[in-house]
Amino acid sequence: TIGGLGVVQAHAVAAQKLDLACFPPHGLWSTAQFVEEFQNKRTTAIGAWRPVAGDGNAEELVGMAFTSTVLDETALTSIAVHPSARRRGVAEAMLRECMARAHEAGAVRFTLEVRNDNVAARAMYAKLGLGCVGRRKRYYSDGEDAMIFDWAWKSEANARHGDS
Repeated sequence: TIGGLGVVQAHAVAAQKLDLACFPPHGLWSTAQFVEEFQNKRTTAIGAWRPVAGDGNAEELVGMAFTSTVLDETALTSIAVHPSARRRGVAEAMLRECMARAHEAGAVRFTLEVRNDNVAARAMYAKLGLGCVGRRKRYYSDGEDAMIFDWAWKSEANARHGDS
């Protein structure tokens, strides 16, 4: 199930648990940082949930994506999928949802950065129509470059002027 993450302690705890699984050994954010991010009015948080085996009512968070919108531009700030749920379309479904929500909110541009060595993610972004428009040299702490991907929605005004 794909849906919004909100300002509830249970979502922050679930997000931090997923963060630890995706980014060992310490994760990237604390539970308090997730709560703060959920409260940020510029942030949209999307979660992917799956049923817990043996408990028909319980679900566990297996994917999360965060965007930040400033004016008419939305940036994907983080996307993560639990190792046991990878290669099953979870990231693609969340990214599609992020892009749809950004467009519905009036964004005309959607951007993201990805590690140059993350071939699977780069292929997914290209599959969804995002184009690689640049590189940030030695962006990550280990010296890896970041590739910048971009998508611009055509507006009626832009279409009349031949812009994308």
